[in-house]
Amino acid sequence: MLVWFLAFSATLAVVFAGVYSVGQVTSEKQKVVNATDAAAYSGALTEARALNLASYTNRAVIANEVLVAQMVSLDSWTSYFEKATANYEKEANALSAIPYVGVLFKALAITLKALNTVVKPLAQAMDSTTPVAIQAWELLYAAWYTATIVPAFTPPVMAFAAHSAAENVLAQNVALQGGRNDSAPRLMQVAALGVRNELEWNRLIKRYKKTGTPGSASDDRKYAAELLLASRDDFSTDRPGSDTPFLKVLFGNSDLCVPFVIKIGSEKQGPTRLVNFDRWEAQDTVEFKLKVPPSGVTGCGWGKGTVAVPQGWGRATASVNGSRGTRINTDGGAGNLAYRANHGNRGYTGVKELYDVERGADGKPLREEATYAVAAAKPGTAVRTNESLGFMNRPVAGPLGSPEMKAGFAKDEVAAMSEARIFFERPVRNSLDITGGRLFRADGHKEYASLYNPYWQVRLSTPSPITRAAVYGLGGINPALSVFAQ
Repeated sequence: MLVWFLAFSATLAVVFAGVYSVGQVTSEKQKVVNATDAAAYSGALTEARALNLASYTNRAVIANEVLVAQMVSLDSWTSYFEKATANYEKEANALSAIPYVGVLFKALAITLKALNTVVKPLAQAMDSTTPVAIQAWELLYAAWYTATIVPAFTPPVMAFAAHSAAENVLAQNVALQGGRNDSAPRLMQVAALGVRNELEWNRLIKRYKKTGTPGSASDDRKYAAELLLASRDDFSTDRPGSDTPFLKVLFGNSDLCVPFVIKIGSEKQGPTRLVNFDRWEAQDTVEFKLKVPPSGVTGCGWGKGTVAVPQGWGRATASVNGSRGTRINTDGGAGNLAYRANHGNRGYTGVKELYDVERGADGKPLREEATYAVAAAKPGTAVRTNESLGFMNRPVAGPLGSPEMKAGFAKDEVAAMSEARIFFERPVRNSLDITGGRLFRADGHKEYASLYNPYWQVRLSTPSPITRAAVYGLGGINPALSVFAQ
């Protein structure tokens, strides 16, 4: 019994040692897998956060560009309204001498004078504050976007930030117990995967610069300009004038026509336009019109025989040097008067050069996602196997073989690779998601990827063939012998 027990005990010891060694290898491999997943996710998350930060910043840039258009429009409108009320007041005072109805014109003159008293200091304030606001915005853009976003999106900087995040996560993946800790995995294939990750990043984004003919289809700023123009309110797009019945006669578009006899009325124009993506031009005019059709002229359109009397005019521009820009003429002389009295605001540098996803000729994104890959390994000597402990690793010659049990790591490492996907996905309303709230699109359509909405996310994904080739091929590792986990 004792002989059999000793023989069986020796067998149990060998089995126990084998199970222990296999368990240690399996445990360490899973630790490396988890650490590599966390590193890939963290590196990708660094890039996704940069994309979302750029999205918030781009939205702020567009909002401030719209503000420039609004201020230029308000500068033009206050100048126009100040002149219109002053001219109408003089005319009303002159008409107050008419018997019976003169009292009405006198009351109108008093009202117009009160309006002029209110708007005149506002017009003066807009003349002085608009250039200050524009220059302040340009300084803010230079300080924030060009000093923060542009350097951050430079490939070496972003690559270093993502690499540092992945490396720091790996360094933190150590087990502590009883005052002892194991060794952390280390990054491997840094150069090969670094090139691969940087190419992925460069293929996703692009800085849309001022190229070709300014304001044309060849100018890459057209995408930002389209969004800017679509984001304006009605006031900074066109100001046709008042629709109130009484005010419409003075500050709107109205007319009274007796065919073949006479047509009388007013015409208000107030466009604000972006010229060549480099200059805002706003102009407001109102003209009193009278037409007595000559012989043979019919209808009630303004045309031959029309006499236009300018009543109010104002204009403001925003450009680099405060130039008057191009003329915006109206039928009468109000457009020319506005052009000569232009308020040119200096310091505006035009539609900004912003980062966005790479787009094709149709304006749709060429790619809506990128990936970030990491490979990490832990030396075989750091795994507490029979071999590293010096147990059962001595060959013994004999007919029964040797009890030597080696792990047989490929290149003496426990390694793993992982890949994370960075993608754009706006929440869609469905029965499974009731938490999105205001994030849902009202029309329910899928939204294309862009750097104007912060919906960039990260998920772990299966390593691509390119990642496998970078790790297996360049590393000289035989896939059949490796302990890579996918």
